[in-house]
Amino acid sequence: MASVSTHGNQDKGPHLPPPSKQSLLFCPKSKLHIHRGEIAKIIRECQEESFWKRALPFSLVSMLVTQGLVYQGYLASNPRFGSLPKVALAGILGFGLGKASYIGVCQSKFHSFEDQLRGAGFGPGHNRHCLLTCEECKIKHGLSEQGSSQPSAS
Repeated sequence: MASVSTHGNQDKGPHLPPPSKQSLLFCPKSKLHIHRGEIAKIIRECQEESFWKRALPFSLVSMLVTQGLVYQGYLASNPRFGSLPKVALAGILGFGLGKASYIGVCQSKFHSFEDQLRGAGFGPGHNRHCLLTCEECKIKHGLSEQGSSQPSAS
């Protein structure tokens, strides 16, 4: 069995796209600062916490309340399926409302992470294009010296 060595791509870093996939808006300097592992961790935490802390309880409570209303006679049950359609709809709506109610908590987690990365090219206020045009990018995309502006490092 022969193994293929990838020593030629090690100097570019593990998460840079191949040169053929890079657009004019690609900035290798700013992309290195984004901590994708931390972002994935926050997303997983938000999904799990929103399910266990909001979506599941909202769903169960809305299903129980709906079943109680059908049992008491405030809601009419379906002659063929009974209370199942109303209870299922209440569960789905409760689940959706529970997930939606947790959005603010997840946003605050991302904002606290953004505060840690202030200045690293992360967040909604960050310009998506590269502010620093490296020499390699100038040559590759044929940018003229007049069109590219580099901020001074003073």
